[in-house]
Amino acid sequence: MEAGIRATASDARRNAILAAALPLFVKKGYAGTGIGDIRRASGASVGSIYHHFGGKEGVAAALYVGALRDYQEGVLALIRAEPSAREGIEKLVRHHVGWVTRHPDLARYLLGMRDAEVLLASAKEVRAMNRAFFRELYAWLDSQADRGSIQRLPRDLVFPLAIGPSQELARNWLEGHAKTSPEEAAPVLAEAAWNALRARRKR
Repeated sequence: MEAGIRATASDARRNAILAAALPLFVKKGYAGTGIGDIRRASGASVGSIYHHFGGKEGVAAALYVGALRDYQEGVLALIRAEPSAREGIEKLVRHHVGWVTRHPDLARYLLGMRDAEVLLASAKEVRAMNRAFFRELYAWLDSQADRGSIQRLPRDLVFPLAIGPSQELARNWLEGHAKTSPEEAAPVLAEAAWNALRARRKR
């Protein structure tokens, strides 16, 4: 019982540190944010931050991995429900724009993170996650191509065709350059993705 309480408290401290660090990294950047900033914002001690994350790069890497995992799990949940090709493609777009609008700071962080120290600290876990994610996603896409529901295209074209326009609008919206929110544009973006990928009937 006591071990469970301690684990819950430890998780709560870890999550509080991450929640406090995210807006700092988004506003000040990774280089401009110090351990002292995270300590003041989270109320955690420097020792606690180092205990949970090993340093600032560990905090930043955990945020990056956690955000990416949350996004990917949403995609995998929708394709595991075995939707039709059109339903799956359109839901993929709706998930993308919905996730961005629900988590704008996490989206800014994911899209804007370029610091080599953070990318290196998260690289091993991110590679493993991406490998599993794309293996399952492309298996579903291949199954739809086998059924003749979508075009059989090179794999490196499929995801950009499905998500590219949504990603571009999301970037502009997050930067304050787009008046139309991604969710408002979701029906148009979803239909465009389906039209880009659906199988063409031979004449």
